[in-house]
Amino acid sequence: MGKATQRKERPLVQPLDGPTPEQMARGTYDREDFIHADLGQRVTAHVNRGGTPIARWIAEDKLSDNQQRAIAHCLYLWRMTERPQRVTASYGERIPGSGDSEFRAANEIEAREDLHRIKGYIPNTWWDVFENVVRFDEPAGVAGGKLGYGSRTASERAHTVVAFVSDIVFERERL
Repeated sequence: MGKATQRKERPLVQPLDGPTPEQMARGTYDREDFIHADLGQRVTAHVNRGGTPIARWIAEDKLSDNQQRAIAHCLYLWRMTERPQRVTASYGERIPGSGDSEFRAANEIEAREDLHRIKGYIPNTWWDVFENVVRFDEPAGVAGGKLGYGSRTASERAHTVVAFVSDIVFERERL
């Protein structure tokens, strides 16, 4: 009998030290150095600067300054209407008359009214595409695919809708 050969167990998937060559070709990756919070050591990481459709369109100069201003205004209104989720309760931290909860509530109500008015300017299908791409960072190809089929790609349709809705918001809201 011969010697038993020892097999070295290899993992099925090799860990990656960075993005694959395919990802590097499609994205705008930058290498950045960070200080690891737990270890206190310098760590190099790849950061994708073109992660959202809006970031890519701004980098490619496909959105005008007015459109960017309208998008920023809508993002501000959405941020005003969202309430951050609390992790723990506020035990004993409340002092009557020291908070600005009425001011915050008034701002939230005003932001909701503004969003409702802006949403009334635009057909629901276009508003849904605009909100999904701008607010929720849905990929442009997925969002544009909901608009039907045609000679243009789904991402081009999503870009057209986002640019058009941004122009309407800029014009109607006099930003």
